[in-house]
Amino acid sequence: MPILDLNSIKVQSKWNAFWSKAKDKAIDAAYWIKNNPETVGIITTLGAAIIGGTVKIGKGMMRTHNLRKEQYIKERNIYDRSLGMYLHTRRPLRNKDFVTINARRNKGERLSDILIDMNILD
Repeated sequence: MPILDLNSIKVQSKWNAFWSKAKDKAIDAAYWIKNNPETVGIITTLGAAIIGGTVKIGKGMMRTHNLRKEQYIKERNIYDRSLGMYLHTRRPLRNKDFVTINARRNKGERLSDILIDMNILD
C-alpha cells in the first residue's frame, strides 16, 4: 500500500490558481502575437469594435433601467405634506382615486388617512 506524503502535495488556493493560469495565457498570447504580426491588426480592430458595441449596449440598458426605476418611484410614492414624508402605495393610482382623494382633501382630511381608508398604502 503506497504511503501518501501530505507535505509533498502542493495545494493552491483558487485565487492563486486563477492568477497562474492568467499569467500562462498572457505568455501564450504574447508568443502568438510575435509569430503572427499580420493578424494582430485585424484582431485589434475587431476587438475595439466589439468592446465599443458592448459599451454602447450596456449604456442603453442602464439608461432604460434607470428610467423604469424612476417611473416606478414616481407612480408608487406620494408625498404627504402633513406628515412630511413619502407614502408607498400598493399600485399606481388611477384617475378615480385622484378624484376621490382631492374631494376628501378639500373636506379637510389628511392624505395618509384617506389612503389608509382606501386600502392603497403598502
